[in-house]
Amino acid sequence: MLIFKKKVYGMNVTSTTNVTQTRGSDFVYNPDSELKSDDFLKLFMTQLQYQDPTAPMETKDMLAQTSQLTQLQTNQDLKNSLNRLISQMEASTQYSAVTMIGKLADTGNNGFAITDSANLQQDIPFDLYFNDDYLSAELRITDRNGNVVRSINLDGDKKGLKSFTWDGKDDNGNPVADGEYYVTADYKTKFYEDKTTMLGIYPIESVRFVDGKAELKVDNSYIPLNAIKEVL
Repeated sequence: MLIFKKKVYGMNVTSTTNVTQTRGSDFVYNPDSELKSDDFLKLFMTQLQYQDPTAPMETKDMLAQTSQLTQLQTNQDLKNSLNRLISQMEASTQYSAVTMIGKLADTGNNGFAITDSANLQQDIPFDLYFNDDYLSAELRITDRNGNVVRSINLDGDKKGLKSFTWDGKDDNGNPVADGEYYVTADYKTKFYEDKTTMLGIYPIESVRFVDGKAELKVDNSYIPLNAIKEVL
């Protein structure tokens, strides 16, 4: 920031707001309210041009202001370098999404909301991904308190994405109360390992870039990279 202590004939710089008064009624508008090194140098040269010849600027004052100019240029160079570094890091993060293909992504959408379940017009479709071949499985739908409202036993099958529907009813055939519900499935692999999967966790099938931003294909649809909760 440059603040002149000496009077400059024909020009008074008294403020660092975005309007600087110069000679007469002219104004210079600086929308960014930022004094760049070129602006500093112009003001400095103008100050020298209009200084009182009977009381010229002292050497120490000239050195102080040229030192400010050097510091201002250094700060601007640092700012530019940081901006370039940030841009490179953002680009690197986006393109590193290619290495995520084949991994599991947690979309964070592990449930759905039910309203007026007694008058549902159609069953609720959803997908679960099984990361292993399984001998048997139990699908469970729970309320937000963890209470199981519906459980379904599944026969063994190959690994992969499986589609299901729910009619919004509990194990007794009654419509569930309005609220949030979550889906998980416990399954036993062919190696007799007990594992769990849940709604919202799917493999990353592919990556595409839209306007330089990565989108991941999961569960047959594309999701922005920054919308993914976690890559497992």
